[in-house]
Amino acid sequence: MSRKSKKSRFRSTFEDDVSKVLKEFDYEPFTVPYTIFRSYRPDFVDSSGLYLVECKGYFRDGDTKKYTSIRDSLPEEQELVFVLMQPNKKIRKGAKMTMSEWCDKENILWYTIETLQELIDHVANTRGS
Repeated sequence: MSRKSKKSRFRSTFEDDVSKVLKEFDYEPFTVPYTIFRSYRPDFVDSSGLYLVECKGYFRDGDTKKYTSIRDSLPEEQELVFVLMQPNKKIRKGAKMTMSEWCDKENILWYTIETLQELIDHVANTRGS
C-alpha cells in the first residue's frame, strides 16, 4: 500500500511540532533585512581619499558579495576600483564570468598593472573638474 506524503508548510518537523503549540502565532509572515558590520582596509587610496584601490589576483569565496557591499556602503563621492592581475581569470572555479566581466557588470572600474596610467589620469581629471 502506497502512502501519499503530505507536504508541510513548515521547513522542518520541529517547526511543525512547535506550530501545534503556538497556534495563535503566524508562521514566517515577513522578512527582516539585516546587516553584518565589518571593516575594510583598501590596498591603496589616492591623496584625496576618493579612490579606494584594491589589487586582486583572484576572488575568494564570498569576495564578490563583500566588494559589492563595500561599494554600496561608500559615500557617493568615493569609488572602489580594482587592479586585476588576471582580468580574464574566472571569478571562481567552474564559473563562466571572468573577474573583469564581473567588474563591468557591477559598474566597478578596473585596470591592470599595464593600464594604471589610465587610473592616474582618471583621478587627475576628476580632481580638475
